[in-house]
Amino acid sequence: MLYTIGIFSTLIIQNYFQAMDKKELEEKVKKLGAECAKEVGISDDEMKLFIANQSKAIDERKFTDKMKCYMLCWYKKIGIFDADGKPKIAEIIKFFEERYHSKKDKVKPALNKCASIKEDNMCEHVFKFERCVAKAIEG
Repeated sequence: MLYTIGIFSTLIIQNYFQAMDKKELEEKVKKLGAECAKEVGISDDEMKLFIANQSKAIDERKFTDKMKCYMLCWYKKIGIFDADGKPKIAEIIKFFEERYHSKKDKVKPALNKCASIKEDNMCEHVFKFERCVAKAIEG
């Protein structure tokens, strides 16, 4: 099973695990991905859709519930959402500023715009929030 995540590149994650060298970081990313894959029961085919930023090209209607929950799990594992699925604002800002380093000026306005998204299902909430932020920043 493939456990790397294209949507959250290793370089972005490196900020959260700064003391690690590249090999340790890659192993950490694989481990976190494997933990989330096991927790939510995501299939190999679903996982492959996350590779190399392919998730940007996926029709939103093709994201399964498990894929959305995988995204929530990943956000929890890297520390931008707490164990209850609540966002950690400072960490989210840092994460998205690293992810969109050439468009940092768009991050806070995008986060403010997308903060109004409310879903009872936390997996759906994180998915819609992620997509909203990406669209607001990328245009």
